[in-house]
Amino acid sequence: MKKKHVYALNLKPGPTESGIYEPQPVGGELLPSAVSALSQYWILIILLLLPLLILFYKKRNILLPWVMRLLTR
Repeated sequence: MKKKHVYALNLKPGPTESGIYEPQPVGGELLPSAVSALSQYWILIILLLLPLLILFYKKRNILLPWVMRLLTR
């Protein structure tokens, strides 16, 4: 069986249902959070240390013997 296609030009005019949907407001109060302040602090530290960590990774053949000497003293 062939499937019938609906064409917009062939639709019969008739009553339509329309309306404006208004979302309900959500109540609440924003409070400062110590967790978000702490996470921003850690993000700043990571961003500042990231270039240093990348440099240490690239120069690890120089850094590792130096660290081992510090640890084995």
